[in-house]
Amino acid sequence: MKTKKATRQSKAQNRPYDSSQRSRHTRVKREVTTTVPSSITTTSASTKPNPGNGAAPFREFALQNVRSRNPGIEPRNDWELLQLSSRSIKGTPAEVYAWLDAKYAREVERDGVEEVEWCVAEMLNTWMEPTGMKPRPGEVSKYVHVRPIPDSKYSIRLFPGSISAAEYCMDFIDSATGEPVNSPFEYELWVVPDPDTPWLGMPMCQQMRSIERIHGIKQEDILPGHEKFILRDGLTCVLNRPGKPGVRFTVPVRKQPDAKPPPEIHVLDFPKVID
Repeated sequence: MKTKKATRQSKAQNRPYDSSQRSRHTRVKREVTTTVPSSITTTSASTKPNPGNGAAPFREFALQNVRSRNPGIEPRNDWELLQLSSRSIKGTPAEVYAWLDAKYAREVERDGVEEVEWCVAEMLNTWMEPTGMKPRPGEVSKYVHVRPIPDSKYSIRLFPGSISAAEYCMDFIDSATGEPVNSPFEYELWVVPDPDTPWLGMPMCQQMRSIERIHGIKQEDILPGHEKFILRDGLTCVLNRPGKPGVRFTVPVRKQPDAKPPPEIHVLDFPKVID
């Protein structure tokens, strides 16, 4: 007859639980500092070299975003500049500053003062080539061009995007006020071959849509005056309107920085267009 094999029990089984043998990990509580973030610095504070190509520090664009997203609220330091430029915050100035103070305290408690301020400086001092940022009211630049649309109270405005990517932007503005508007009438915008040399390249046409529509935003949901198109330097476009003649224009070509031919290449200057 088989007998059950006795199971071996540990001597410790009958011992009372001794909590003193557990390894205790004391949680280090991060000391919350009362240090306030550094005040706003100027663009000259950037230690990163300017790469050229029409780039500008992100700090400049952040200041513009603050004015449009949180008018009447002045950032007291770089950290607040980054926060106010990235979102619209509801409330009175006192309520907004209280919200910012509380958020800053949480970030400092989690990451420490040095880490928070290093991240802010790294972001604001980054050089950028923005595409889609519309000119400020009254801004004058050799890269911004406005032409009235015949038989219309609106104009086409071209303004620069990233020069490295050869991106140029377009929107519609009210000819009388200069204010940008979203698709003010029924139209189609097409990219067409160069009319001077239509036989070169692929003889294709492509209909263009605003960057907002490309990203799935419905026409009625686009914020007033925010609609824009991303074109390319040198593109020829035609604006078609029902019952009216088309409007054709060619996007300016900007000279690319450092776009010089190699020393071993000799460039012959033949005329480009002969009347």
